[in-house]
Amino acid sequence: MSERRLAVRWALGCVLVAACSDVSVDGSEQAAVVCGAGPTVKGIDVSSYQGVIDWPAVRADGVEYAFIRAGDGPSYTDPQFARNWSGAQAAGILRGAYQFFRPAQDPIAQADKLLAMLAGAPGDLPPVIDVEDAGGLPPDVVEAAVRAWVDRVRPVIGREPIIYTGFYFWRDMVGAADLTASPLWHAQYTTADCPNIAPPWTSWAFWQFTAMGQVAGITGDVDVNRFDGTREDLDAFAAGPQACGMIGPDGGEIDDGDPCFTGGGPAMYLRHVTGPGVGVGDDLIWTYATSSTSEVSFGHWELVLAEAGRYRALVSTPAPYGASSRARYGVSAAGARRTLVLDQAAVDGWQLLGEFDFAAGGDQWIHLGDNTGDSSSAKVQLAIDAIRLVRVPPGEEKPVPDNIDPGDDGDAGGDGGGCSAGGSTGAGGSLGLGLALGLAALRGRRRRRR
Repeated sequence: MSERRLAVRWALGCVLVAACSDVSVDGSEQAAVVCGAGPTVKGIDVSSYQGVIDWPAVRADGVEYAFIRAGDGPSYTDPQFARNWSGAQAAGILRGAYQFFRPAQDPIAQADKLLAMLAGAPGDLPPVIDVEDAGGLPPDVVEAAVRAWVDRVRPVIGREPIIYTGFYFWRDMVGAADLTASPLWHAQYTTADCPNIAPPWTSWAFWQFTAMGQVAGITGDVDVNRFDGTREDLDAFAAGPQACGMIGPDGGEIDDGDPCFTGGGPAMYLRHVTGPGVGVGDDLIWTYATSSTSEVSFGHWELVLAEAGRYRALVSTPAPYGASSRARYGVSAAGARRTLVLDQAAVDGWQLLGEFDFAAGGDQWIHLGDNTGDSSSAKVQLAIDAIRLVRVPPGEEKPVPDNIDPGDDGDAGGDGGGCSAGGSTGAGGSLGLGLALGLAALRGRRRRRR
């Protein structure tokens, strides 16, 4: 960024020849070339190297956002940060803070320093971890340090922080670590129309395309950036994701487009399908099931309940996307966790996963990972669509389900009514009068994809 002069800029940029020039790139690099979706929005990033900035003049020159250096590592504070932070805001420029990250130093101390600097004045854009220094460490250690910083910042700000890096640095010095949940701020100085971004990201939010920009109100060169989208898109990005809603006393529904839903893993593996009758709300996500012991892609539905009680949990398994007979759903309810196995192919529609005693409030969820045990070469599709909770009327409770994963740790709670693997009953089957009436009532209150 702006504090990078010859040594640092060499490390991230010009030593990485293909990133700094228009020479050809190999197949893997070419595959990472990602153009913006359409219009872009102009922004800058600054530090004390820009001296005293005339922020009204900057705004008059068409700059609509600015990333401002807060510091370097756990102890250094940029001497111009306070002036730039207040000056950008006064000029009507959206602002975000970035911290030059030193992986060889305590990542938690660095995160806490930045968070303390932003306390009471967090800015408009998520804070940024500037990852362009390995500190002589191997990639796995750098990755662990970056993850520790991100994990520290995320719960405090309530969203994913931004990661700033370059193609070669992230690939070679961070091992192409998958932190794609964080928006990418890509660094590449080139005259090309589109950047080749760091793997495994498949899109970029910001692109720093030059370090030699000229902007009114700033003496000398300044880094200039593009935001991938319109000004309205930038405002929506700054506002952050919509808060996860609350499930009412009678139950509710969470679709894959709801703020309470998160689809995780590389974006290329999460296939979005839309169309009349395709899943709940005419859309769904699917991925391939795998035999891996650890998941790569997943669907996660956060549950925030207005009232404690016993609820029936149903999952949408539309054909032909719901094809795995070994879909493993994790359920966290009132502090207890269960893993249940379901045959998605058994019902084209809603299937009953089980009955669970939920607490009022949040920190509860349903989770579906792609590591079902199905052969990866078989290309078995796994549907990630919607879930429903329906309040169980008194006296209609069902016994403990028989589809609990044999490997489950057997924590108490989260048990009840069930379905055998492959024997669940869909919404069109015989679920009992109380459940049928509950589903009918919920249809009018379905949450739609935003």
